[in-house]
Amino acid sequence: MNNNAITHLRSKATYLYLAILSISVASCGGGSGGSSTPPNNNDDQSSSLLRAVNSEEEFVSRFKAAYTQTTRNEQELSAQQPVGGATADDASAGGYSSTYTLETDVDEFDVLKYDGDYLYIVPTIQHSCCFVTDAAFASDALVPPPNPQNPGSIRILSTNPDAATAQQVATIPLEDGEYVQGLFIQNDSLISIATSQYYGTYGDVWQQIAPWGQQALAIKIYDTADIDNIEKTWDLRIEGGFVDSRRIGDTLYLISRHTPHWDNIYYYPANKQEADANKETLANTTPADIIPNITVNEQTRPLFAAKDCLITRDDPSDEYAYPVITSITAVPLSNPSNAQTTCYNEDASGVYMSAQALYLSQARYGNSEGQTRIHKFALGSGKPAYRGSADLMGYLWNRGQVDFRLSEKDDMLRVVTTLYTADSSDIRDHQLTILQEASNDLRLEQISVLPNKNRPAEIGKPNEDLYGVRFLDDRLYLVSFEQIDPLYVLDLTNPADPYIAGELEIPGFSDFLHPVNNNLLLGVGQSAQNQGLVKLSLFNVTDISNPSELTTLLLGKEDGWNYSEAQYNRHAFTYLQQADGSDRLTVPVQSSYNSEENGYVNENRLYLMEINGKENAAAASLDLIGDIIASPAPNENWYGGQHRSVIHDDAVYFLSGDYIWSALWTASSQQTGPQ
Repeated sequence: MNNNAITHLRSKATYLYLAILSISVASCGGGSGGSSTPPNNNDDQSSSLLRAVNSEEEFVSRFKAAYTQTTRNEQELSAQQPVGGATADDASAGGYSSTYTLETDVDEFDVLKYDGDYLYIVPTIQHSCCFVTDAAFASDALVPPPNPQNPGSIRILSTNPDAATAQQVATIPLEDGEYVQGLFIQNDSLISIATSQYYGTYGDVWQQIAPWGQQALAIKIYDTADIDNIEKTWDLRIEGGFVDSRRIGDTLYLISRHTPHWDNIYYYPANKQEADANKETLANTTPADIIPNITVNEQTRPLFAAKDCLITRDDPSDEYAYPVITSITAVPLSNPSNAQTTCYNEDASGVYMSAQALYLSQARYGNSEGQTRIHKFALGSGKPAYRGSADLMGYLWNRGQVDFRLSEKDDMLRVVTTLYTADSSDIRDHQLTILQEASNDLRLEQISVLPNKNRPAEIGKPNEDLYGVRFLDDRLYLVSFEQIDPLYVLDLTNPADPYIAGELEIPGFSDFLHPVNNNLLLGVGQSAQNQGLVKLSLFNVTDISNPSELTTLLLGKEDGWNYSEAQYNRHAFTYLQQADGSDRLTVPVQSSYNSEENGYVNENRLYLMEINGKENAAAASLDLIGDIIASPAPNENWYGGQHRSVIHDDAVYFLSGDYIWSALWTASSQQTGPQ
């Protein structure tokens, strides 16, 4: 393979790593208490985009249609939107930080969890990047590497915050083929979410339909009350590919997608001969052949019945038939045997979740500007209930964490999409849409859109891409960038008439925005003047018509290549409020540079910072306190693939790869590790 080819592949792998990693799924709101029986939307008067299946026969025939029609655009089959965040999780009981989440009441799984006594660490296998074969290069696709023979173990370390030390006290070995994506903790329970397929950073193969045919996900619940005698109490297995998961109180929500596997099937029939061959193969198909199973402590049953499914309403102008079933399973952690599932026959590529509702999004390709379909499901007791859908102009998928582009308030969904134009001087436009449930049908109807004829000003300068997006109550902050960094503040006080209230232009850009309080906003991104340095900006947004940049910090190595995982993954950002009114935060930075002493160096540091004087926004400061470096390396093959941190009182714990380095807040140079 020539050098140009390798450069192309590395570039593409990096793009996929950043795009997919930056995405994650968040929370949604609104809804009607989780009733499992939606209003009747099967009549001819309804314009809902999904409807209840009428019979088992219809369920089967609609599924077969995905294999027997030849009119689908191949782009619709393969160019899926990646899976797709509130304030920091302010639950700081005991003086320690927890996983940074999009919505305060919705917990998110992660590779590091902390309960105030123990650190629980997932091995880093899922973060090793893709590799490329000649065949993959010929098809311009990246494929996942072979499954590792040994997935490793979940490590458990006890902490001593007074001395800022940690010590391994237990491990939970993983089975062959068990690739843990992340953990939840609740009281004395540890919940692991694992998949049977190792994706690396996914690559294009993850976006195809065929590879989803022989997958499974596993949920294991461990009793950790006695750390020396950990007991596995529940073992759940679900047929299908893992999309995402959230926890609200005692309920674990799992989003999965399933494609049955058949031999001798054409997943994308290109002509009538292939479609007819599929008809013959599927002639005697029954619901049992299509519906995935769930196994709870070795007791197996269908995950759902055909009547639990919704199907796409017939649309002669734009027929979508997918050989895919998306399932939303509500698992009561007190008794997982009572898991209940709602499903529908479309793809799910993005997730946003609040304490009351779940929104699933899907990229559709019916026009040049792009289109996103969103389905809403109310959460409550029992299985999630369908509440309506909408098709929006533009795509959610773009740079950054996609679920930050959605927010729910007072049962209204606010969404920011990007439209692609045919104008070479301004190839993309950004649009805010506000939706609410229709009163007489299962639809999400538009309340307002911006820009509009009364407020035509564009969001972003011509050709600018959208980077950081953050909703906070009745405000929306957006950062666009091409050569400068405009920070826009939108006023959403009147949902029927949102408008751009203020704008600030500065060099650089912010990928990630964190609201410190109503008057201060923190941005994490890159500097324009010092190319390659990570930039933190503290903004004064007291007067939304005139936002200002108070101060900045530049992190990393001059003349090197630097980036922070926190730019693309909120879980890498740690924030903790202090009783004295100051706030502590940590940001990891990965730096690559040339050193006269050591040649080319890859370095992983955790920077410790404080926000002081936040009660008076105009005088607030962002101060660098110190840093912890992940050194010495634990072994010669170590590369520090995942980065997380925990603040507990004056102790800081830095996870780089599978190992922990730690120090006291005011004495970071006196660090210990690796553990």
